[in-house]
Amino acid sequence: MKAAIIAVAGCFGITPVLAQTAASQAQITACDALRKVDFGSIQDAATQITATRMVAAAGEVPAHCRVEGYVAPNVGFILRLPGKSDWNGKFSHMAPGGYGGSLEVMAPWCDDALRRGYACITQNTGHWGATYDAVWAYNNLQAEFDYGIRAANVATLAGKAITEQFYSAAPRYSYFMGCSGGGKQALVQAQRYPWNYDGIVAVEPSNPTITGVVQLWNALATHDAEGKPLFSPADLQVLHDGAVRKCDGRDGLEDGVIGDPLGCRFDPAVLACKAGQTSGCLSGIQVEAARKVYGGPVTSTGRSLYFPTSLGGEKGSYFTGGETGINYKTQYWQYMGFTPDPGPNWKPTDFNFDVDWKRSYMMDAVLVASDNPDLRKLRAEGHKLMIIQGLEDSGLPGPRVTTDYYEMVEKILGGRAETQKSVRVFMIPGRSHCRGGVGAAAVDMLGNIEAWVEQGRAPDMIIGAHAEGNDVADFIRLPKDLSSAKFTRPHYPYPLRARYKGKGDPNDYRSFEAVGPDSK
Repeated sequence: MKAAIIAVAGCFGITPVLAQTAASQAQITACDALRKVDFGSIQDAATQITATRMVAAAGEVPAHCRVEGYVAPNVGFILRLPGKSDWNGKFSHMAPGGYGGSLEVMAPWCDDALRRGYACITQNTGHWGATYDAVWAYNNLQAEFDYGIRAANVATLAGKAITEQFYSAAPRYSYFMGCSGGGKQALVQAQRYPWNYDGIVAVEPSNPTITGVVQLWNALATHDAEGKPLFSPADLQVLHDGAVRKCDGRDGLEDGVIGDPLGCRFDPAVLACKAGQTSGCLSGIQVEAARKVYGGPVTSTGRSLYFPTSLGGEKGSYFTGGETGINYKTQYWQYMGFTPDPGPNWKPTDFNFDVDWKRSYMMDAVLVASDNPDLRKLRAEGHKLMIIQGLEDSGLPGPRVTTDYYEMVEKILGGRAETQKSVRVFMIPGRSHCRGGVGAAAVDMLGNIEAWVEQGRAPDMIIGAHAEGNDVADFIRLPKDLSSAKFTRPHYPYPLRARYKGKGDPNDYRSFEAVGPDSK
């Protein structure tokens, strides 16, 4: 297209540079013109644009119009619109994780969408603040409603209207993606607004109440009465190594990646220090703490409340409640988990595991729930949902929550074959929460959902690659040259999993095959 424009320009005596300058000026004019349009009449989403500007091309990211604005009262958004010649005719929504509050955290996701020619919007979930700061929710039901249900929907209405205004055409296809809290928003779209998006990708989706209870349980289990951690990083390495030794070979290959952590049982007592041993082992107190985490939260009578933390995530901060874990979830209970909010004086030790998880359900059901398995409306729309879940995700505890949710969907939609026409789950060994991990954690999320929606190619297998480092951009797409990856793996729709064939290059995904849940 660009070559044709240059050729035509040359016929009229216009140099390529001048043609490019004219095109750039036209984009600037079209971008600026959006500020003069009244979007206050968008039904259910009264919108105000506060700023527009052209952003120059950078690397693979094309020049684009950056539109800033908000939907009343406080749903801030940024919409990025590539030039008309670069637009692929599609709209994407990249939802932030945690508590939201920021418009820049999803920039790498939008950059990837822009590279592919998408218009891309992200929003702040209805408030401003740090990703793991919940003070904004204190006695603020409007903000909680926006966070849990409304913000992503009204940003969608605003984003599509502005996109249509800019291009003089409505998007042909629309896609929604997000991880953790953004994955929760993705499930809310599938459950409550299934007509909004042709394809939805929920990555390591959180459930605020379940996450809050489990992370609080883990934090209390792994800290002493004075709040000091029971495990050092070296202790957690010992624990993780023990889990790997026990469970690594279940996928036919001992490679440091637990291929089937949900099917393996591990008792940390095997790591207990023997007489005179002072390193490379765990104390009795540490063994019991690890058992509590692996077992999951229980009431005073031993009744199990939620699913336990998955094997393999021992080194994650959420395993112990450290870093963001204990502070993040303390704030959840102080400012969001109950109605009314107890406030800043509430302490983790105040939580009553016999009754407080029940008290939280009123707020959860009305404002933030994302666990409704009734996806019949999504199916009726002909739209698709893909869930990506890391098996070393110690943050939610995602793996068991995700498989349980999917199995309930199967029951409502009429069995596995019928369900997988609309909904598929991919459990990724060695993938941590939202990025990183020892496994083949990088997958082309957008490309796979596109192929399913637009070409009818249901993802019977998706390729994963191991990405070094921890750059989020490397975990939402595959490297251009798969041979550059340290290793690749196939990921199959749950409940299938990959197992090494016993021959062939163990670093090549083609050396693996799909096996059922009962295979050992």
